[in-house]
Amino acid sequence: MLNAYERQLLFFYLSNAASRLHHACREARELAEWVAENRDLLVLEDESEEPDERSLIIGCEKKMSARQWRCLRATIESGYSAALACEGAREDRTARRLRHLGREMDLAPEDLAILEISLRYHTQPVVESLLDAVFRYYSRRTLNVTNPILPCILGVPAGAFCARFAADAPLVKSGLVSVDNDGDLEIVKRLLRLVAIPDDGDLDVCSLLLNAATPGELEWSDFDHLAEARDHIERLVEGALRTGALGVNILVYGPPGTGKTEFCKTLAARLGENLYTVGEEDDRGDDPNRRERLQELRLAQRLLASGRGSILLFDEMEDLLSAPGAGWMPFSRYGFSPLRAGGSKVFLNRLLECTPVPTLWTSNSARATCHAVLSRMTFALELRQPPPQVRAHIWKRELARHDIKATEQDAHSLAKEFDVTPGVASGAIAAARLCGGDLAAVRRGVRSLSQVIAGEKPPANQGPPERFDPALIRADINPVEFAECFAKNGGRHFSLCLQGPPGTGKSAFVRYLADRLGLQVTQKRASDLLSMWVGGTEQQIAAAFAEARAEGSILVFDEADSLLADRRGAVTSWEVSQVNEMLTWMESHPLPFACTTNFGENLDPATLRRFTFKIALDYLTPDQSQAAFGTYFALDAPSEVGDLTALTPGDFAVVRRKAEILGHLQDPQALAELLSAECEAKPDHAHKMGF
Repeated sequence: MLNAYERQLLFFYLSNAASRLHHACREARELAEWVAENRDLLVLEDESEEPDERSLIIGCEKKMSARQWRCLRATIESGYSAALACEGAREDRTARRLRHLGREMDLAPEDLAILEISLRYHTQPVVESLLDAVFRYYSRRTLNVTNPILPCILGVPAGAFCARFAADAPLVKSGLVSVDNDGDLEIVKRLLRLVAIPDDGDLDVCSLLLNAATPGELEWSDFDHLAEARDHIERLVEGALRTGALGVNILVYGPPGTGKTEFCKTLAARLGENLYTVGEEDDRGDDPNRRERLQELRLAQRLLASGRGSILLFDEMEDLLSAPGAGWMPFSRYGFSPLRAGGSKVFLNRLLECTPVPTLWTSNSARATCHAVLSRMTFALELRQPPPQVRAHIWKRELARHDIKATEQDAHSLAKEFDVTPGVASGAIAAARLCGGDLAAVRRGVRSLSQVIAGEKPPANQGPPERFDPALIRADINPVEFAECFAKNGGRHFSLCLQGPPGTGKSAFVRYLADRLGLQVTQKRASDLLSMWVGGTEQQIAAAFAEARAEGSILVFDEADSLLADRRGAVTSWEVSQVNEMLTWMESHPLPFACTTNFGENLDPATLRRFTFKIALDYLTPDQSQAAFGTYFALDAPSEVGDLTALTPGDFAVVRRKAEILGHLQDPQALAELLSAECEAKPDHAHKMGF
């Protein structure tokens, strides 16, 4: 059904075509047949004075006569005059919104006419049928810029019409339209909202065409572990908004779930500015392709360029700015073209350099992005797993938000037990609430997600193990005095190498030292760092040192002999390069760093001089063994315990677990026999202490 304005617009198209087409051309016949078929819809009255010319002859075989064509033109002009005189022929909602868009984006009347006919074609079946009837002989698609009928219907000279699709023309430059190599014209699908969204006095064109980001769930303090970079970005974006600086692009990258999108939302909220997301879905709610995301980015930049105090968020930047290899070529004679993968690098560079709106880009794998693109970022922030104290704060808030009963200690326990991202934690809590669960359901959900995301890993315990006693550490230094010395002088630039048999407390001692210094521990096993790809291990090593620097923590490498093996026995070049990488970072790392190994004799000789302290641990003395018996079992030790020469604190922890299962916790003799069995199971009792 046509409204009064659409009827007037349709007569405008018909009048333009009738005044420019020759009666003998095929298009004139097609136009006449369409008018005859839609006579009732158009409410036409025949203006011919001759009875034999009053009807439009649809059945003629080849062409219309000049008299028939004059009759048709007179009929159309009469209908057009009547439509103009109609009271309700004022602009409808779509036309008003298009006019507003034209003012916002400084579009010429010809641009608006092109947008309007394209929009009406997609939303009004009568306009679609008219254009299809006239265009069908010219191209595969109805809306095609090479078709001479389109400027004819719009009443625009052919030269002026073609100029509207030049590379630097507003329609193309803004992303409102695209034209492929065949000349087929496409409008950005988001424009369909101008027709579909009902009237709302509070909605302007920007609100109609752009997606406002949903409110964030994190707080500014949740990023305190990145305070320096976080606050720098705040000042940077604030300055860009104040001065209108061009080309301000902020990259926020890191693993999924670390809060990249939430950081962007929190930043916009802190600045009190609108945050709009770009190209998250197409007009059907489906995944947009690269071409559509690029169109919407350019549209958003143009719409917000007039100093609205807004920020753009482009999530998953890999869709657009990935290294060459896949995608659409975004620029051609008519604007866009699927000619080759990767797109025009120059085009993308200019897009970044000239963006008038501060843009936040997020990426899970920014290092896969072309270096030329990365170099045009104004600042890059890497979001890693937040430290335990920040995770505890997030756990506490999310548990309360989902009405799951938990104490502050529960939140701290979850933060220490699970080394997972805020996104995983939030999802597990929400899932637990759905099933009416409690903390046990939360733990079950987190464990299932962390297992599938990162594989099975031991719990991320930060403190010393239960029942740890530094007096039970047998080393060539006094552990308590050693820790007290660092705690007093506040030293932070040192490295440790702890070597000794398994279970002697190497990792536990490092955690005890970290606890005395008030630092967290970033622990890496060899399996976390070794990569099957050439150069991958070196990248993982560098990333581990960077993570510790960012978190201000003690970095601990377990099984260090796998990473610092003697290069004289190397067979391949990567075995040498990974040792070299470790040595380089060890010398320049500004924070505490520790390595633990059971096989100190296998370390590369060059590593020893790079450790500030080299500490050798050994089996417990008889006195320490008897003291450990009391610590772990709260019983007096049988005399034979002092005769066991290969006991470690780890053995006592293992025996306690065995005794709990076997019911021997109150039987000193049975406990002594279990300890003896642990000693007998060791391949070599005699162990030389030291390096």
